[in-house]
Order: sequence, then structure tokens, then C-alpha cells
Amino acid sequence: MNRKPYILAIDSATSVLRVGLSLPSGEVDSVENKDRFRHAEFIFGLIDKVLKKNNVEKSHLTGIVASTGPGSFTGLRVGLASAKALAISLKLPLVGISTFSSIADKLFKQFGKTAVLIPSRRDEYYYAVIDSPQFDNGNIKVLKMADIKTLREKGNIMAIDFDLQKLNLSGFKIIGRSEFPPKIDDLITAGKKRLDTSGGDDISHLEPLYIQTFPAIARK
Repeated sequence: MNRKPYILAIDSATSVLRVGLSLPSGEVDSVENKDRFRHAEFIFGLIDKVLKKNNVEKSHLTGIVASTGPGSFTGLRVGLASAKALAISLKLPLVGISTFSSIADKLFKQFGKTAVLIPSRRDEYYYAVIDSPQFDNGNIKVLKMADIKTLREKGNIMAIDFDLQKLNLSGFKIIGRSEFPPKIDDLITAGKKRLDTSGGDDISHLEPLYIQTFPAIARK
């Protein structure tokens, strides 16, 4: 007899920590914490909160989905470590989905070809163009805003975790948060597809998506 599908999702890639629960009805309930980058303090509290809200025990879960970013270095490690701990202790399949992959299908169907920006370090952004319902993580680049402003090909552009309106971009059509709000539902939808097709990732090799390195500053 098949267990009812309760999928837990963790998105710790941005300044806002989001935890979602997919219910057998197909609905998604979610909770979040907006204390910027304090994910380690709140992650297990949010997991317990969304489970209790829906009278679901950890033993009822059938799979876990975690965002692999790119995004906050520390946040991603906290989220993925927590997801791995739950998956191992509960013997559940776990899949990691990049932020770009999680929104690709919905974003492309709604707006067509769209460039997406995620802040990295100062004046640098993770940049990729979503031009189909599927996304290849190998297409993610790190660009400075000056480079983005001089791109020859311009069209739809959307920002994740910052206000694009403040950057005075010309030639682009900005898709705002009200048009495409950040929702953990998209991560769950993409994660479910992967769980159905792959049955889960190799947990020992699952890591955050590090597009660039952050070398340590040598002490004098």
C-alpha cells in the first residue's frame, strides 16, 4: 500500500528562509522567516511549525526537496545539511534543485525568454537566461552590473532577492515581484518531478551549487 505523498521542501538560498509542505490534496502550505541570513537559528523551528500546522509527523514524510542555490554560501550549507540529516535519519529520498531550475518551467510558460539575476557578492550577480521549460545549470554565469547593462540582447529580466528597479536598467522589461512572487511551491513542483523520475539524489555527493569561489583573505 502506497503512503500518502507528503513532500518537505527547504529553500535557504536567499535572505528569506522558506519551508514548505506538499499535502496529498496537492496543496502546499509554507512558512518563512525574514530575519536576514539567520537560517541556522530558525530552520528546525520552521520545519516543526509547518508539520504541526498540518498534523503531520516526520514519519509521514515521503520525500525531501532542498534548494541548491546559487545564493547565500552559509544559508545553502545550513539548508542542505538539515535536509540531509532528515533524509538520512528518516530514510527518505532527497533531491537538490537549483533556484533557476525550480522556476524555469513556470517562468518560461508565463513570460517566455527571461534573464534572471541573483545577488552574489558586492556588484556581482549570478546571471542566466531561461529560454525553455528546462534549465541547464551550466549556463549560470557571474557578471558585474556594468556587464549586464551593456548586454546586446535585451528583453525580459527578473531579480531574485533584491529590487531591480533601483539599478536603472534601460532596454529591459523588468518582471517584478508582484508579477512573479517567490514561492516555495515552484521548488516543490520541480522536486516532485525529480523524485518521480530519479527516486532521489546521491546524498553523499549532493552539495550547494557553487558557481564561484570565495578565496580567504590572507592575514598580514
